[in-house]
Amino acid sequence: MIITIAFSVKNYVEVMESWPIKIDDVIFTLERKDNIVQKVCISFPNVDIENAPKIVRPTKKSGIPQINMRGNEFVKIALKKVLNWQAVVISQQLFDLDFDSYEIRFIAETPLEQSQIHIKSFRSIENDAMNRCCDFEQIGRSFCVGDIDEFRIESTSHFREGRIAYEAGRYIDSYNQMFLFLETRYCDGKTKTTQQVDLLSKNMIFCSNLEQSILEIKDKQITESKHLRNLFNKNTTLREKITLIILLRGKLRHHSLKSSQRWNPNQQDEYEAPARFLSAVVGGIVLTESLNDIYAPETLEKFRKISTDTGYESNIKVVTNRLERAPALSLEMSYPVTVISSNLCKATVVNALSACESEGQLADTVRLEAEDIKTGLELFTLELGVWAHTKSRAIEHFAENTLIRCQFEHLQSKTCVKHDFSMPLNNKKIDILAAWHLLKSCLDWIEEKDPTTRILSLKLFLEGQSTAFLRYKVGAQVKN
Repeated sequence: MIITIAFSVKNYVEVMESWPIKIDDVIFTLERKDNIVQKVCISFPNVDIENAPKIVRPTKKSGIPQINMRGNEFVKIALKKVLNWQAVVISQQLFDLDFDSYEIRFIAETPLEQSQIHIKSFRSIENDAMNRCCDFEQIGRSFCVGDIDEFRIESTSHFREGRIAYEAGRYIDSYNQMFLFLETRYCDGKTKTTQQVDLLSKNMIFCSNLEQSILEIKDKQITESKHLRNLFNKNTTLREKITLIILLRGKLRHHSLKSSQRWNPNQQDEYEAPARFLSAVVGGIVLTESLNDIYAPETLEKFRKISTDTGYESNIKVVTNRLERAPALSLEMSYPVTVISSNLCKATVVNALSACESEGQLADTVRLEAEDIKTGLELFTLELGVWAHTKSRAIEHFAENTLIRCQFEHLQSKTCVKHDFSMPLNNKKIDILAAWHLLKSCLDWIEEKDPTTRILSLKLFLEGQSTAFLRYKVGAQVKN
């Protein structure tokens, strides 16, 4: 098998001819189109087929297939070879190579190898690696936010560059960019360690986000990193934690070939954990600012007015069903969106339940149905099980430490997948009101994990039981 690592050329380079150069077991080639260099390639022939990526079938029927990616050692060698070549050729011609998104190819050398190579090629970063499936409403509202100061724009640019660097595997660059955000925001141009420690330790926004990240992060790759270990030590003071972050920045900002402690810019995996940790701290600051702007009443009002005035809105009718034929609600809701999505359905569920509660009807509401007023097509149904129609209108259990299991299907990378999680149940009885509150808690849990989760169906179970006590499902017209 041949493994080829191909680096795209981002600038215009014209070469009239090209042919493979083989030295030992490494082949150097240029891929051209109309004499314009498209890619610089390093190939390794006669590689053992065991290095090919493989798709591993799940052991259980409900499991998800796994992909075992191989070839990292060859990538490291290729990077070293290309950097060596680039350092020499730069006096003759600049090759601006895309090291952030290289392609790895697996090419069979014999017919037998054809069937053993499950994946022919993949990129280190796909073009949509940092994209999330989100609704236009948040994007549109962001444009409705008034002018923010240049100071914030400039500092947030460091966060943006840090995220790009992290996704590309340039963890040292990522850490430095994240620290530049802090330095720009809170250090008043001071660069000495003691000065920065004083300023950062007095800044409540930074300190609260730092402490929150330390409290929430449980990943051992971060908590046990040799660069961060003392951050998670309860005996380490706040000033000592801040000093640790600053000193690591100092180490990664300076470089000397004479130093035995120098870092290698071509081997950055060691600093993935520090980059991820500081990204969480800075990301918390940026997220709070953005959410405050996007969900500000004046922003919402401006966006909704534009939506209504221009006709870019969806109108939804929700009908509730109550026990014993009690008067129910018929709600008409307007949303500043034109696409009927699963996120729109989820928002409608939350708003409808809140309306029922404010009207004092939630305790005996057992079913909600929604439809698109324009088309008359069903949006979703949400209902409680048969238990809600019994005399007790409750589910009782007597086991200690009972859990609620939430099972939901959602779209992930254009594929429908199933996940579940459990939550503790504090009471030994679930009545109608408690069931709706459990649903809200589950939706909050999912949103906290990933606000862009697109739920297509959801069921709630008592742990160990196979019959759901609550069911939710979107209609056939909801495709995303």
